[in-house]
Amino acid sequence: MLQKFAMPRAPGHFIEQIPLAEWAHLHAHLIWIYDGLVDPNGRTGLHEAPHLTAWLLRSGEVELRVRNIRLKARAGDWLFPPPGKVWRHFSEDARILSVRYRASWPSGEELFSDGLGVSLSAKDYPELERTARPLAVFVKKQFPHPDVNLLSAPATLETHLRLQKLFAAWLDASVRALSEAGLVPARMGRIDARLLQAVQLVERHKLSVPFAERALAEAIGLSVSQLNRLFQHQFGVSSHGYYERRRREYAIAALRGSARTVKEVAYELGFSSLPHFSAWARRRLGQAPRGFRTQPEA
Repeated sequence: MLQKFAMPRAPGHFIEQIPLAEWAHLHAHLIWIYDGLVDPNGRTGLHEAPHLTAWLLRSGEVELRVRNIRLKARAGDWLFPPPGKVWRHFSEDARILSVRYRASWPSGEELFSDGLGVSLSAKDYPELERTARPLAVFVKKQFPHPDVNLLSAPATLETHLRLQKLFAAWLDASVRALSEAGLVPARMGRIDARLLQAVQLVERHKLSVPFAERALAEAIGLSVSQLNRLFQHQFGVSSHGYYERRRREYAIAALRGSARTVKEVAYELGFSSLPHFSAWARRRLGQAPRGFRTQPEA
């Protein structure tokens, strides 16, 4: 499904050239950036992060455990934990510059997946902090609410373009650093043009608005069965299942990474009542929303 880039042959030439039209399908967005003390409620436990994360340890230390792998980072280190479920323990004095972001292909594959769990010295990669600082300052100024999800936050075109410019500089620095550390970016493999169009429509579909497979199929000139055959072949789920993945990812980020009320999260996901949201969460998250939020280790 996915091809891999060749390993770097020379500094500055670690990624082969591919058509710009292919790069245009890479979803690259900042989700949130934070600079400060680690929240006491998030210091220790099993946490699930559906997207990519990078931490600069300004003080203190952190320990991660993923399956049989244990990783430690101390003040002055950048840490790129793997996405998914990771057990972590921050020291009480831990201060971090945390960047949560998305860099993935329409298939859902992250630009970097294999090999994450990397610790890099900030001294060896000064561009990471140099580009992260203005990004953090800009976000704090434009989006002062600490619980905002940037992907759903209202903004002007000017703010969007400025944010993308600053984020692109940091993403470029992180890609270079990870590539020099030996990680290989994933390249989008072949994907049916009709399926690609459908995926783009699903990605743009508001989570608060009911999803209709028939409307999606009609938009790209297919029957529902034809549409779902394409999704099943490429992703192993129907178009509705792909949409539900998006909702699950959003629910995880909102419940674990913000102080928004369960009612607010339910509304953002299109649920008209808390019982309906709770029933959905039990199926998709394994437990009710409040339990999922307060017992991350479960």
